[in-house]
Amino acid sequence: MTRTGTLVLLGAITALVVGVGWVAVSFVRDAGASVTGAGAECTVALTAAAPATTLALSESSVVLSATGTVAEIPNTAALTLDAVQLQHASTINAVGLLRELPDRARVIALATALQESSLRNLPDGDRDSLGLFQQRPSQGWGSVAEIGDPVYASNAFYDALLDVPDWAGLSLTDAAQAVQYSGFPDAYAKWEPAASRLTVALSSAEPGLVDCRAGAVAPTADTPGRPAVAGVEAAVPGLATLIAEAQAELGGLTVAGLADDGRTATVDASIGGLDAGRSAAVVAAWTVAHATGAGVSHVAVADRLWFDHAWGALDPAAPAGRVRVTLAG
Repeated sequence: MTRTGTLVLLGAITALVVGVGWVAVSFVRDAGASVTGAGAECTVALTAAAPATTLALSESSVVLSATGTVAEIPNTAALTLDAVQLQHASTINAVGLLRELPDRARVIALATALQESSLRNLPDGDRDSLGLFQQRPSQGWGSVAEIGDPVYASNAFYDALLDVPDWAGLSLTDAAQAVQYSGFPDAYAKWEPAASRLTVALSSAEPGLVDCRAGAVAPTADTPGRPAVAGVEAAVPGLATLIAEAQAELGGLTVAGLADDGRTATVDASIGGLDAGRSAAVVAAWTVAHATGAGVSHVAVADRLWFDHAWGALDPAAPAGRVRVTLAG
């Protein structure tokens, strides 16, 4: 976020050299990634059935008729975006779920991040703005390192949003602007359909709404270390890290079992006020959204299995509330 809201082009960021410090290195992949286009890496569908068409983020603008009616994303269309964008969207949504915030808060947060950073953890922007929401250290949003942590940045946005009187009754433009103080307040509204689709898919009780293809570009942004979760002591480091990140963002995870090779964990999920089935579906969606960076090969939930970058049937089905996650060998 930026209190002036202006996002500058960042082509020079790709010239940064590994080793110049955590802050610089942590943003390189996000800043250098191209905006979603023909080579879109991930899809977000309305239902688990294959969509008839796809719709890029760049095509998700709200269209107003003469009477002010908003044209939504077609029900037959799947939203397409980069793996980096989907991972950050899942984090913003997860933090809202952990806090048991309503859908509307998460839609506002996602639409704001889409406008401010295109869901990228940017190292700079207008003046001293940085991060997913282009928050400014000089305006009291936190230190550079704190704002560079997507969990911290998401919490900071939600804190500010909840301080806005009657935020839930405001239009998305007015709610976001009350937090952001942007120089271009009308820019937020065009992202409402995409943000709504992301919120629904990442929070749904139906598994299989998010998917990422093989060969997607993994994020390189470092994240702060998260507290370890009990039960993963014998897991390979990547799996232990993934579960720790899921716990930090979603909460409510308990490791129920670990395979002998340390690459597969069975996790029980109980997230906020969600029932067991929906909790597990949310964890599965979050895991697929993080799969590119974490090297996830299998996600099993309910009667669905994500394997070889596609969703299929799982027989027998997993118990309600339980997710099995495997990292590639």
